[in-house]
Amino acid sequence: MRVLENRTGQTISRPLRILSMLRSQWDAQRAPALQALADLGHEVVYVDEVLSIDGYRSVAGRLKFDVAVLWGSSLQNFLMTSSEPFFLDDMEIPYVSLWTDNPVKHLFLLKDVMGPMHKGLFIADTRVIEQMQALGFDNLHYLPPWHIDPQIFRPSPPEAAFECNVGFAATVNAYDAERTKWRMFWDHHMNKAADDVIAQLRAAGDHVDLLDCLSGDDWDPFSLPFSAMSHAMYFEQKALVRELVIEAAGGRDLTITGIGGGVSHRPNIHHGEGRSWDDLSALYCSTRINLNCTPWPRSCHHRVFQIAACRALAVTDWRDDAVALFEPDVEAVYFQSLAELPDIIDRYLAHPGEANAIAEAGHRRFLAHHTAAHRMAELSNILNQLV
Repeated sequence: MRVLENRTGQTISRPLRILSMLRSQWDAQRAPALQALADLGHEVVYVDEVLSIDGYRSVAGRLKFDVAVLWGSSLQNFLMTSSEPFFLDDMEIPYVSLWTDNPVKHLFLLKDVMGPMHKGLFIADTRVIEQMQALGFDNLHYLPPWHIDPQIFRPSPPEAAFECNVGFAATVNAYDAERTKWRMFWDHHMNKAADDVIAQLRAAGDHVDLLDCLSGDDWDPFSLPFSAMSHAMYFEQKALVRELVIEAAGGRDLTITGIGGGVSHRPNIHHGEGRSWDDLSALYCSTRINLNCTPWPRSCHHRVFQIAACRALAVTDWRDDAVALFEPDVEAVYFQSLAELPDIIDRYLAHPGEANAIAEAGHRRFLAHHTAAHRMAELSNILNQLV
């Protein structure tokens, strides 16, 4: 356990004593947000090692905390691994959860923390907020990707080992392997519904939102089967969309950097070893066109923020929330369908000056509006209203 240092000396009129607890493998990636809260003037206590539930209870009971700030993945892990109701509810400590993935996948768990202590879910997608409001949640707040630290993602000189025209930093697994992995013990009803979703994706060439697709009386979104299908569809659709990206590239060189066993044997597809999340800047900066695909209904994927932070060119799928964050053709390049991708690639490879101008503008927008410090200032204002 440690108290994060306020590096700025900044003070605020109402500092909060904030508790956060490590429970997930991705917590380190999100820790800059806690530092940003401390730099605003809040007192942030960070449990930076995995403890037993009794250990967390002991820490939480040692001081009087105004609020706990939890990553959604950590809250999910607490709820999945405990044999008792969530201990912050039991201890009557207010808490909020910040999500980097879609909380609709976790409704089976979240139904147990819809009480008065869970003060807010902060979600990066306005459509997901609409969906959850329709399901009875009333403590929802829009917060675009909130954990991108410009000290980690930053411009750096291109490195010869990573230089390429078109790159995609992504895990690529074979669709059949993902289907087999995630559908164990399913009945034919679940398989039929999931296969219909996959058929819609193949027809549309883009992700299909499961909750919108299966809305109605047939599937209870709070049920365990729906949760299992949500997880499966996330990984199955991701695998398929990445296959479609490879197809859309045609014969153009495409370098995919990431883990995964979905290896293409096309001569124009090149594979690089996966890199840790905090060691991607040189990759983005060495790639003339950085591709992205987004599994959310409207959100701007955090990869777009990472690319912009590195002053590199992001080419990403159109999402309504995204275009309000990075202006189309000025700060990022968007495609409405993968059929547009070849022309976009050819244009910006042929006109590097245009590509560089967009990358520069995207970088300026990121630094001015989208760093972890900006997002935590937004969060801080809302926390003061909630607790």
